[in-house]
Amino acid sequence: MRHYTHANLEVDTPASSAQRPRGADDLAIVLTGGGARAAYQVGFLRWVARHVPDAHFPIVSGVSAGAINAAFLAAHPGPLAVAADRLCELWSRLTAGRVFRTDGPSLAGLVARWGIRLLAGGTPLAPAVRGLVDTSPLRATLAGVFDTDPREGALPGIADNIEAGRLWALALVTSHYGTGHSVVWTQGRDLHEWERADRHSRNTALTLDHVLASSALPLFFPAVRLADGWHGDGGIRLTAPFSPALRLGANRVLAISTRYVSDEGSAAVAAPGHPPPMQIAGQLLNAVFLDDLDRDAQELERINLLLHDVAPEKRRGMREVELLVIRPSVDLSRLAAEYEAHLPRVFRHLVRGLGSREVASPDLLSLLAFEPEYLRRLIALGETDAAARADEIRALFGGDPRRATAAGATGGGPIRDHTETEGGNDAQELR
Repeated sequence: MRHYTHANLEVDTPASSAQRPRGADDLAIVLTGGGARAAYQVGFLRWVARHVPDAHFPIVSGVSAGAINAAFLAAHPGPLAVAADRLCELWSRLTAGRVFRTDGPSLAGLVARWGIRLLAGGTPLAPAVRGLVDTSPLRATLAGVFDTDPREGALPGIADNIEAGRLWALALVTSHYGTGHSVVWTQGRDLHEWERADRHSRNTALTLDHVLASSALPLFFPAVRLADGWHGDGGIRLTAPFSPALRLGANRVLAISTRYVSDEGSAAVAAPGHPPPMQIAGQLLNAVFLDDLDRDAQELERINLLLHDVAPEKRRGMREVELLVIRPSVDLSRLAAEYEAHLPRVFRHLVRGLGSREVASPDLLSLLAFEPEYLRRLIALGETDAAARADEIRALFGGDPRRATAAGATGGGPIRDHTETEGGNDAQELR
């Protein structure tokens, strides 16, 4: 039997029976990128843990900063409520100095090295550069959070949760700088690897390096060396953000985006003059890391509409997938602008040089503003937005895709009754 999906039209390798839908144990959470914005996801998770009894996510997928939250959820030995509280504690105390070095000598030295490299014109005298900031503090912070083995960096708890049946699989996505491909690193039960023209999966014991690689913002954070080369932020080439979760057998997907979508006609008015680097860089990062989720969700909705008038026996194996997309009700970039003055002095001076005060909605700043008051605002907003969507969230956990009506992806509403393929030993997917 041939199966289809909503994205790429490429024949895939056979999927195993272990990766097909498993009834009630088929819920996945997809955590996207966004740097400091990922604190919003934590607030949402805390609301779910407190208001949805026995909530848990057997399938977890994370990319970019969402990989940090995803790995923590998959590795934590306790219930979701405890894990969410721990994540809130981590993010609410996070400072820029715990993510990258903010002292004057370090930042000035890195700026000087980049300048010298540009002026050196590729000569042997050009100094090596690995990022605009030194992220060694982030490695130390996460090593303490995950309590990793200092020699191997393995994430304790994932294997135990898989063995106990609390977790089916975890997927973390990185971008291979050598090939330009997306790599989906998976750890789970009886998983088979798959190949695509532009992406593939690799089963492995996930480590701290996989988390750091997935969350390494291009140019700003240095690349991380994994087994097959240098890797960076997984959102760079990830054109189908839901694909990892669906390949792991999800029938229901809860996706938490950190991208605010303004109402029609309410877009910010552009400032006079040429846009500053801060504005341009923010638009580029939004296009790379956040827009693909919206496009992927829209594709799911289109396929659902096409299948609506097709009899079940004529769907050639296609199946429905519930998808609920949660996104901020407030522009996080405008929130970040309110806390720009709280950033470390030298780092604040540099971001102002990029134009942080010349735009009303500095998207780049919202990714880099690791400032406790701002992060606590994001956590609170995540809880508020979850409460506003309480009925839809409970319907998703209840597993009834017909308890809510379809709504547009870009408008922030739920997207229901969408399609993916059913797995099988002889199944072929076109995703």
